[in-house]
Amino acid sequence: MDALDPVTLEVVRSTLLAITAEMKSVVTRTAYSTLWREAGDLSCAILTTDGDLVAQGEGDIPVHFGTMPTSAKCCIRAIGQEHLQRGDILFSNDPYSGNNHLPDFLMLRPVFIGHRLFAYGAVRGHYVDVGGHSPGSHSVLAHDIYAEGLRIPPIRLVEAGTMKQDIIDILRANTRNSQERLGDLNAQMAGCVTAERRLIELGKRFGPEVALQAMQQILNDTELEMRRAVSAIPDGEYAFTDYLDDDGVSPQPVRIQAVVRVEGDEVNVDFTGSALQVAGAMNCPMAVTLSATYYALKGLATPRSPGNSGTYRPIHVHAPEGTIVNCRPPAPVIAGNTETANRIVDVVLGALAPALPERVPAAGSGSTSSLIIGGIDDRPGSKRREYIYVEPHGSAHGASMSHDGTSGTRVGVGNTGNTPTEAIEIKFPLRVEAYELVPDSGGAGRTRGGCSIRHRIRILAEEASVIICGERGKIPPYGLFGGEAGMKASVTLDPGTPGERTLPLKTDAVRCRKGTVVEYIAPGSGGYGDPRERDVKLIREDKRDGWTCPGKVESSH
Repeated sequence: MDALDPVTLEVVRSTLLAITAEMKSVVTRTAYSTLWREAGDLSCAILTTDGDLVAQGEGDIPVHFGTMPTSAKCCIRAIGQEHLQRGDILFSNDPYSGNNHLPDFLMLRPVFIGHRLFAYGAVRGHYVDVGGHSPGSHSVLAHDIYAEGLRIPPIRLVEAGTMKQDIIDILRANTRNSQERLGDLNAQMAGCVTAERRLIELGKRFGPEVALQAMQQILNDTELEMRRAVSAIPDGEYAFTDYLDDDGVSPQPVRIQAVVRVEGDEVNVDFTGSALQVAGAMNCPMAVTLSATYYALKGLATPRSPGNSGTYRPIHVHAPEGTIVNCRPPAPVIAGNTETANRIVDVVLGALAPALPERVPAAGSGSTSSLIIGGIDDRPGSKRREYIYVEPHGSAHGASMSHDGTSGTRVGVGNTGNTPTEAIEIKFPLRVEAYELVPDSGGAGRTRGGCSIRHRIRILAEEASVIICGERGKIPPYGLFGGEAGMKASVTLDPGTPGERTLPLKTDAVRCRKGTVVEYIAPGSGGYGDPRERDVKLIREDKRDGWTCPGKVESSH
């Protein structure tokens, strides 16, 4: 079959991307939780009939997209494509069926034109709670997947347009603040229906054959672009090792090790030598390891082009089964998606730094730095409703050869936004007393690392549970080529008072009374190059703008 003319191809490509943007808008405007409405912890995509990702939402969550094809194909195999009908919605959150972790639910909508399956619309979103032993379902101390919450293998949530009420009843009975969970579920469904409507319009406009040919050509063109970019990386074998602080159960650091082999237009990443799977919930299912690896390599090779399954074809990953990067069930996995995935990115980038020094940055914060506060809202008029506040903290990007790192933004496989203070204080019985950048938290270097943030929140309800899930409190984000490491993370209750208490970065539910202040200082990021080579003008500007403390600047020069 002849290739499509470039105008038609580009119109179809742009239309698919526009569909994902409209899906995202529909979901965020109808969602109930601040995690979706404000932080945007969800992703929208279009997949081919084979389950390959052909278009993804700009600005959505990188770790969602590498897993999207894997989980979609698991759903398709489990239900059987021949059994799918118009009006179906497939549904799953099982990490051992290609998903990320239990809070991330995939909805998959098969789209038919006439009697022919044409494509799939997909929305993956992080549910604020899926049950388990602590509010927010996010404690690394869950000892197995069963303790982490409700686990749903691939099923049909909607069959031929009819909702399965028994599944809804199970969700309602097994999640905290279930009205909000079901509100997000309905928003997710609306995103899938939007995809169906627009994809049918696309198919009818160009004809199904032309549209399907365009999808395949988009994948092939992206593969070719990725192969060309990989060919420009010097052939060789590159190795790097970094560590997680611990698994929350044992104090020992957890090794993540990779050897990246570049041969022609293909990359092989081998995680042999990484630690065995651990007791705490830091384990990665294979799909998450793939996703983190894809993200790191795409960011280096083709950062400006939209990502899809064609991007992944030249990348091959070996992760030994039973290790931290390819765990066996029933290992707990909640923080594998948020913390270990970030360290996988750090390791792959660190390995390629000698090959691509002009592209690879020093380590970013390397942690989602999750803070969860849950309890009963006893403010007047709140009707003592249950609430759960979940905040994945933005932090800092590492410095590169030519630029200082950026400050106060999410880094790595999760790029959710920061929840506005106004939204927090309206929705929850909490008061934000500080939300600011931390001077000197970026590593020094010829270019300096970005600065992290301090988030200080006072609890206004009579009692609340506080859960922490973070990293880089013991082993800081690394610098490159002589650059210094970024600042370590910390969590403190009632800072500056006689009752000040430091918490570990991985906790179970900590009971706190009214008036308790929780201060989270997220990790900084690494510097790049010898700090003595930094331009004196830039040092003065850092001092003027508050990036560094005056005493530190003056003492170093």
